[in-house]
Amino acid sequence: MKRYALVIGIALFLVGCSTYQKAMKSDDTEHQLQIANQLFEEGSFKKAANLYEVIEKKDGWKPEKEEMFVNYATALNKQDKPELVAPVTQKFSLLYPNSVFKEQMLYMNAVALYKQSEDYSTDQHITYEAIEKFNEFTRSFPNSSLYIDAQKKKYELNTKLERKAYENAKLYNTIGEYTRDYNAAIVALDNFLSDYPSGEYKEDALYYKFDSAYKLAINSVYSKMEERLKQAITYYNQLISYNESTKYKEEADRQLERIEKELTQFTKSK
Repeated sequence: MKRYALVIGIALFLVGCSTYQKAMKSDDTEHQLQIANQLFEEGSFKKAANLYEVIEKKDGWKPEKEEMFVNYATALNKQDKPELVAPVTQKFSLLYPNSVFKEQMLYMNAVALYKQSEDYSTDQHITYEAIEKFNEFTRSFPNSSLYIDAQKKKYELNTKLERKAYENAKLYNTIGEYTRDYNAAIVALDNFLSDYPSGEYKEDALYYKFDSAYKLAINSVYSKMEERLKQAITYYNQLISYNESTKYKEEADRQLERIEKELTQFTKSK
């Protein structure tokens, strides 16, 4: 009985392959569309997508093919090919702006870009595109069941941009050891804090801003040292005010002790 079932299964598989191959070679796009839709319903997304692609190249983006392109994008999405999903969904939105499938396709477009967003250390132009699409989606469909997920993914992308901005600003502190330009580090970190006043890296930025001011003051000429030491204390207080139990407290307190010791020479001279 099992052997008989296996033979039947193989026969059906071969028939299915034959039907697909014939459809791929056919000049009848309506027949191709029928087979593609059948394969799509059966979950044969790769074959369905291949047929949809053939039809697109032959017929272009005709108004009556609207639903076909929804299936095409979905089939590509099911194969986890975001680099192929994005252009299809993007073009769909442009050609069918009032489509009943707009919510589905706009979300799929945003997610496809989200999946292509690379590590924070690389170029982030796709990240910006994804955020823009999620913004468009949440504005257009505030009551969508996908709204919360869209906001979550957008938050992840924004955090990635924040991380890149923080690392870029912190870099000035790192290279300050070689350039001795800790003023540039203070400015860069200050700008970061202005752009992300409540961000995840605020505590880190506050510490490295203080650290930069500390190193600037300690290495200053005598005529500028007192003013810079006092400015560093101001930045220390900003850090402690933000989080009195900061993970940087031990190091920051050690640096503060050095600052206060250096300041005594100015007190004695007055």
